[in-house]
Amino acid sequence: MVFSKLIAIYLFLGGTAAGAFALAAFFDVVKAVKDHNHGEYGRVFLTPQSVISEPTYKRIRRFVYGTALVVVFTGELCLVADLGRPEAFFFLFLYPTGSLVSIGAFALTLLTVFLAIALADTIFVLPTWARVVSFAVKAIGLPVAIIVMVYTGLLLQSVIAVEVWQSTWLPILFAASAFSCGCAVVMLAACTCEDARTTRVVGRLLARIDIVFIIIETVAVVALLAFAAGTAPMAVARLLEGDLSATFWAGFVVCGLVIPFAAETVSLTLNRQIPTPGAAGIAVLMLIGGLCLRIVVVACGVAPSV
Repeated sequence: MVFSKLIAIYLFLGGTAAGAFALAAFFDVVKAVKDHNHGEYGRVFLTPQSVISEPTYKRIRRFVYGTALVVVFTGELCLVADLGRPEAFFFLFLYPTGSLVSIGAFALTLLTVFLAIALADTIFVLPTWARVVSFAVKAIGLPVAIIVMVYTGLLLQSVIAVEVWQSTWLPILFAASAFSCGCAVVMLAACTCEDARTTRVVGRLLARIDIVFIIIETVAVVALLAFAAGTAPMAVARLLEGDLSATFWAGFVVCGLVIPFAAETVSLTLNRQIPTPGAAGIAVLMLIGGLCLRIVVVACGVAPSV
């Protein structure tokens, strides 16, 4: 399998869309279950002490699902361009095989459909049966989104000739990064709300979630480098001190791990709100870090240009 330069962008966009959908869908499913069991409508309980209004929550969901839909569609265009023939993507879906590319194309298509349905739920006033369908789509879509996130790492791992991609930590790293990028999309959605309290409430919840995934990312990338040091030392050298080191250290480590982790930890520890512009800036840095991760991982498996 030969990858073009678009593959890193495709992996980033697919993972980010899946991560954003997974988080929003999970919150929607939990809310629907609570509403059904306790009869609490019109308010959204993110934590026992934190409540936001239904219209604000709907606005956040509309932003997340709409952004994720555009992102995943753009990622599919990158995949089509990488395949070289536009009709190849549709053949992969219409005539599925056991290959990872076919599974990925099928999962991406399902995710796109699920995102469109979830977005419609935030735009239109749906009848009861349609809301039931939307709930089912979100519940079913959660494992589909996870498949997409893990698949972005398995796709590279399937290239046996590239030793640096053979670590079992690669899919874990990409999945954790996708969840972190999903947190960034949800955070950006909260930052668009006029009520600063909403940004604070959502930001604190996302900070707790994101810190967990940043820790997983850190463990995974260290384990991946330790594995690659014995099997592909030249690739590791390029990452740590070679032509890819600036993108790796500044782009992924600093922007994607250190700054978000430090800001979120300090905010939670001191019980201080990160100002809305700062929260939006951190979310952008997280997305930059996710993209840089995929750029360097893909590039380190390809011979450098002379």
